[in-house]
Amino acid sequence: MKTKSNLLTILPFVLMSIFTWTSAQEFELIQTLTGHGKSVYSVAFSPDGKTLASGSIDKTIKLWDASDGKLLQTFTGHEDPVTSVAFSPDGTTLASGSHDNTVKLWNVSDGRLMKTLTGHGSSVFSVAFSPDGNTLASGSLDNTVKLWNVSDGRLMKTL
Repeated sequence: MKTKSNLLTILPFVLMSIFTWTSAQEFELIQTLTGHGKSVYSVAFSPDGKTLASGSIDKTIKLWDASDGKLLQTFTGHEDPVTSVAFSPDGTTLASGSHDNTVKLWNVSDGRLMKTLTGHGSSVFSVAFSPDGNTLASGSLDNTVKLWNVSDGRLMKTL
């Protein structure tokens, strides 16, 4: 008997598809999520696996119910495409990076923009929280990684 494993997301242009896998060779399509106006660059599951975030060339971030594919919220605020999204370990904050050279921190429950972190000289292509959620790392085309204090938005170090 085959058992289903974890969720996997695939990003074919504007559509997002969610699959389960039963083995290395067998995948089953669960659903395809539509709603972005342009290609999707980044996706991330919340720590509890109940919510999926997606960042797009359309400059938006969308939160989806991972069980039924329902669109929960749309975050707007970036001036250019959103290239990276990541949930904090406790799932209450979402970080996003963009071609607008900024990192934004969002309140997941109400969609409120909490902070905009500036300092990169080019597009931000990657964001990641530390395991304790106190530090955020951002990687940019400016050839730097920046470490930010999440609580006050202060730049702690440039690598």
